[in-house]
This record gives sequence, structure tokens and C-alpha cells, in this order.
Amino acid sequence: MKIWIVSMECAGIAEAGGVKNVTFSLCKEFSDLKHKTTLFIPVYKCTCLDSLFEFNEVETAAEIELCGRREKVTYTTAKSTSNFDVVLINHPLFAEKEAIYTYTENEEKINPSHKKGTGHLDALYLDVLFQKAVCAYGSLISRSDIPEILHCQDASTAMLPAFIANSKAFKKTNSVVTIHNAGPFYHHSFTSIGEAAWYTGLSTPLLEKSMNGRAVEPFLVASVSGAYLTTVSENYAKELLNPANAEETEGLAPIFAARNIEIKGITNGFDFDRYNPVSKDASKLPFEFEPEKNDLDGKLKCRKFFVQNIVNTDNFKAGGIKKYGKLDCSTEYTKEIYIAYHGRITTQKGISILTAAVPAILENFPDVRFIFAGQGEPRLEIDIVRLTEKYPGRVTFMNGYNQTVVRLATAVSDFIVLPSFFEPCGLEDFIAQVYGTVPIAHRTGGLNKIEDGRTGFLYESNTAGVLTAKLTEAIMLKMLRPSQIARMVKSGAYSVHHEYLWKNVIQKKYLPFFKEILKNNKD
Repeated sequence: MKIWIVSMECAGIAEAGGVKNVTFSLCKEFSDLKHKTTLFIPVYKCTCLDSLFEFNEVETAAEIELCGRREKVTYTTAKSTSNFDVVLINHPLFAEKEAIYTYTENEEKINPSHKKGTGHLDALYLDVLFQKAVCAYGSLISRSDIPEILHCQDASTAMLPAFIANSKAFKKTNSVVTIHNAGPFYHHSFTSIGEAAWYTGLSTPLLEKSMNGRAVEPFLVASVSGAYLTTVSENYAKELLNPANAEETEGLAPIFAARNIEIKGITNGFDFDRYNPVSKDASKLPFEFEPEKNDLDGKLKCRKFFVQNIVNTDNFKAGGIKKYGKLDCSTEYTKEIYIAYHGRITTQKGISILTAAVPAILENFPDVRFIFAGQGEPRLEIDIVRLTEKYPGRVTFMNGYNQTVVRLATAVSDFIVLPSFFEPCGLEDFIAQVYGTVPIAHRTGGLNKIEDGRTGFLYESNTAGVLTAKLTEAIMLKMLRPSQIARMVKSGAYSVHHEYLWKNVIQKKYLPFFKEILKNNKD
């Protein structure tokens, strides 16, 4: 089978959110199973090419018609050390971006209108440019290299099925669009039919069928264009088809339900080999340990290293991280209970719920320490910084992204708290469990894969009061029944390693689904 995977990000090449991990693992595992797999991705200023080799410039460039302009796009082919092919999309508008979706602090310094953490002002232009560039590539290659499956990752690539429908090169190609997040701010929608037509050049009847109120939705464009829709967990598929979730999906769920649109839920796998705590090369941690066997000596050593060499040192330097607050710790580093949050600092992630719960916990449990790691909305970042100031020695904030630092933040903690208002699948719970850190999460979407009381803790109503109660329960168990927490550590680590490997997800879920698509269209 020939498969093209189209994504704005991929782990090891250009990284932003959880889409990067899914993209990489799909490419790697399909390729390992001997399917010819090609990744299409733009080249940004932040792109890392260290994992690629055998670069070749494609002689013929493409000219893309977009918003009354003609944009020249060039292509570079390469191979990944993980065995899949790569086509790099080159254009100056991508090359100038320091991050994939949002502006950085440095970009704001250069241009004050490019506020740190806000989306690119030309985001829709970039989306369409990328998708049309992938479509144009089909006319530059042999028909024998055209894919049977075109797999598009999230809203930024969801209109590609409509573009290839008008291309003779892709007559036998089947499109699949995976919805990674249909929450507010993640739709990449157009404000009107006029705007959508100006950017895309798609027909008015198609755009009229793709409307959500006044807006034109890429996910609906995909559906109207005959693409198969999937999402990243079985539970999130149910939520997307439940009309009661209008607010959480910014109006999409009622439309999906009214049209009886099928959305197949396939829970994301986990690339254990990229995090394995038994290997320092894989985990990027300074010490090895094995939670599946309750061997946590190395975890404690990592905690000591993290506090001494990162949190509490004035000489700490790590690219991408700005540090706030230090931690007071006992000599043994065992007296305190560490609770981490790692992820995007955004409204969706329930940061406001967590920052409201932290004071009650700290005022009742003097030995609790909070570690925050991530970046995002400035106002939410400010709330965390204020906690580090109000509770000196008890809260630290690693603001930004550095792979080693953020992995340590999770690995050194006893618990990770995940208070997302909605969560399509969730990756941080997987990472935490592999590192022997027990998740405490709002029962929503893909976080339902946590088994309450066995591999972690789940709570129902996402309020500061309910979260405070659940945190209190976990802390008390750690203090009074540590053996019960130890069993949860072992069960969680074993579950992720043996039940959620990407290889199993590809073989048991994706391949049968793709083969069914090909069979149905052949018939």
C-alpha cells in the first residue's frame, strides 16, 4: 500500500503539540510494516533536519494560485532514519516562522503585532498554500507513485481531499482526515463563504455545504468531499457525534450528528521506545529506572538532579526555558509529594481550574510541591508565575519547551494532574505512567483510558472544588497507603507498554480500516 501522510508537524522534525507524535509514529510503523510511506511537511525556521538524509532537490517547482497571487513552491525529498520517505515543502513564508502555529517571544520583539503565543496572522494562507503544494506535487511525479491512501492530520490539512478531487493525478486516491482536536480555536475555519472562496478557489456549492453558522469548516469540507473521518480515541468520537457538545466543539458536534456523519475513533498508540526509562538514550533522563517492576531508585535520583541542577540553580541555562520559583526540599527528597502539570498552557487544558485548586492544597499540605512546565496563553502563564511568588519554595514554573527539562518535570513527580475541559486522546497520561507518575485527570475524551483506581484517578465535574478533593484523596493515599500508589504505578506502566504500542494500533485498527476503504471503493 502507498500512503501519504500530510501534517504541519512531526516529532524530530518540527514539533508543537501531540500531532507531532502521532504523525511520526504513523509514518514509522506503516513503513516498518513494508508499506511505502511518505510524509509531507513544510520547512520552518524551527525545523530540525538531523533525522533526515539523502536530500534531493526536485527540479520542477510548482506555482500555486492563492488569493490573486502566484506563489512559487519548491520541494526537497529525503529519507528518515526511521525508514519513511519525506517531501519537504519550501516557501519563504514557512521558513520565517520560529514556531509552527504561534509567534514566539523573539518574533514579538521584532514585530510587536506578533504577540507571543497567538496564532500566525497568515495562518489560513499558510494552510492553503501547504495543501495546494501537496496537491501540485502529484502532477510532478509518476502515476505509479500516487498514493492509494492520503492521510491528513487535523484541520490545517483537512481541505486537501477537496483539492485533489479536482486533480486527475489522484483519481484512485482515497482520503482520510483525522480530527485531533475539534475544540474552539482549533478549527482553522474561514469567517465566510467569500473568504473561503478567495483563499481556496473551491466552488460555492461545496462551501455552502461546509458551513457552521457563517463560518466554513475544513472538517466539513473534508466530509462533503468524500473523505473518511477518524479521530484519536473511541470516546472522543462519541463526543463529536453528541449534539449536546455544541460548545465544546464550537458547533460542529450537532452538525456531525444531524448529518449522520461517520467518525471512526482509533485511540492513539504510544511510542514506548522513545520514552523507555530503562534507557537514558531513549528517555533523555539522567538516571534509569523501571516502574513496571517498582524499581524507582533512578526516579528519586532524577528528582534530586532536577531540583539541584535545574530548579534551584542560578546558573541554569536551557534553550527555550524561562524559570520561575525554587523548591524547598528535604535532604532525602522523599518527604515531599510532587505534583506536576506538563502541557500547553491554554484554556482547554483547564489551567484556570488547577491554579484555583493549588492554594487549597498548599495551605493544607505543607509537604506538597507543584511543578508546572509548558507555554501558551500569556494571562494563564501570569497566573502560574503569581503562584510561584505567593508560595515561594513550593511552586516552580518551567515556562517554555526543552525536551529534557519537560520530561524531567513529569518523571520526578508522584502525580501529574490533567484537568482538561476536553481532551481528544491525551499523551501526557501515557508519558507519566511510563515514568511511574500517576495521572489525576478529568474524565473526558481520551483520558477515559485511565482506569480509575487501577492506573490513575479520574474525577467527574471539572471544578476547582472537585479537583481539590481528588488531589486530597491522592495525597492522603500516598501518605497513608503508599503500597496502593505503588500498585497503581506498576499497573499504569505495564498497561501503556503492553496495551497501547503504536505497532499494535496500526496492525489491529488502522490497517484493517484502510484495507476496508480500498475494498469498498474497488467494489
